[in-house]
Amino acid sequence: MRILLVEDDKDLNDTIKEFLEDEYEIISVFDGEEAVNRAYEESIDLIILDVKLPKLNGFEAAKEIRKFKKTPIIFLTSLDGEKDVEEGFLSGADDYIKKPFSLKELKLRIEAILRRIYGDSKVVKLFDGFEFDINKEILYKNGKEVHLKPKIAKLLKLLIKKQGDVLTKDEILNELYDFSEEPNETSIRTFINTLRNILGKDKIETIKSVGYRLVG
Repeated sequence: MRILLVEDDKDLNDTIKEFLEDEYEIISVFDGEEAVNRAYEESIDLIILDVKLPKLNGFEAAKEIRKFKKTPIIFLTSLDGEKDVEEGFLSGADDYIKKPFSLKELKLRIEAILRRIYGDSKVVKLFDGFEFDINKEILYKNGKEVHLKPKIAKLLKLLIKKQGDVLTKDEILNELYDFSEEPNETSIRTFINTLRNILGKDKIETIKSVGYRLVG
């Protein structure tokens, strides 16, 4: 899922991005005009929108976005008057969080909105007709399910979450094996080869002595 984060306070922007980017792809911008432009140009699943923004405030930006897109919007603001809240919802907000707020609360509200609008599935489009449901850990090829053993499905999920970056061997071992199991690098190589046979041998790159990277 891709989230457009619009917050002109760079420290807060960085903090929110760092907290959420393990679960979501975050696009950070710092003013209302850029928010409207990115919402128009890109596929976005949810927008986190500060109200007090340069160039175009959050309420104005939301109204512009609503002219061409129904993407859910969560407002972040220090404005807490009844009229401010009302204006936020009238501008097209799906939720309204008053500053200061906890990052955990923000994440819970994001999850609630995404569940309501998109359901329990979070399907990621890959390449060559492949799609992967992140929540259900199911791979599809041209709409038909491709059977994967549980650990191989979880490994693919890890690769997708780190797409473009290296997934280290330690990260794989920590995620795929619990305390009752013996971590096994040989099995990991077997899992990777299985995925290569399904996705294409050039789709998973080996980073020598470090780990693997999903490409394409």
